[in-house]
Amino acid sequence: MTRSRRGFSLIELLVVIAVIAILVSLLLPAVQQAREAARRTQCRNNLKQLGLALHNYHDTHRVFPPGSLPGTGLAWGFVAHTLPFFEQTSVYNTIDFAQTDCAVFLKAQQSAGQANAASVVLSILACPSDPRSGTLLLSGPLGPSPDTYDAGIVCPSNYLGVAGSRESAAWCPYSGITNGNGMMFTSSRVRMSDITDGTSNTLMLGERGIREDFGWGWPICGGTECEQYISSERGLTPADNPPNTPDIERRFWSWHAGGNHFLLTDGAVRFLSTSMDYNNFTALSTRSSGEVIDEF
Repeated sequence: MTRSRRGFSLIELLVVIAVIAILVSLLLPAVQQAREAARRTQCRNNLKQLGLALHNYHDTHRVFPPGSLPGTGLAWGFVAHTLPFFEQTSVYNTIDFAQTDCAVFLKAQQSAGQANAASVVLSILACPSDPRSGTLLLSGPLGPSPDTYDAGIVCPSNYLGVAGSRESAAWCPYSGITNGNGMMFTSSRVRMSDITDGTSNTLMLGERGIREDFGWGWPICGGTECEQYISSERGLTPADNPPNTPDIERRFWSWHAGGNHFLLTDGAVRFLSTSMDYNNFTALSTRSSGEVIDEF
């Protein structure tokens, strides 16, 4: 029988290789699960830090930041207003909120080689489970999604505000949702005292995956509805669902198997299953509607 220099036969070597292959196949899923568990923990921590920043904003201004502030063009979003409260004052100081079209303002900064808020990668806004998170995008006609608005170089976010249980009648218009019954919508000024449903029963932020062409979810300067916030009207959609369709932009979804992380207004973060009761989900998205919420 043929033997190797170390005394093993060819058959024995093949058996050893087969055993190693089996062990690797058994260990790989465990390694992948451990990595995803770590990514989910980081995602949850991102939302916790954003929650702390939003609470600090409220302590300072006695109101939560608006979901968006529309002007003559694209809108400054709640993230722009909250930057100093998660240690991004230097980024905040590059913004001029008097500019009513943030896209024109940001493009001018970029053309002049100046620092600007939209093209900064902020790790707190990136879910590590999303393969497209933390990636800069050239928006507008020269970018990968030519039909998008043109704000120059932007970085999409995985976390959007919860506007309530009603979406606008039109398709994600500039005006957005102006009378939301949730926490964040166009020109919203929600105070703690407005949340009669209880802060532990009211959603503030939720995850939405970044679609393949990076065309939505610009946190600093973007659209309003579908961009800075969305409603719960269409319910949750299953994970790992990246199609570029209008419907997917109006739903919360994530790359985590089974559901999404949401920030409650009391600062807690909960993982909500995509199979949860629709009425419970929409009830959680309102601030003062008085619905009875079953266990979630």
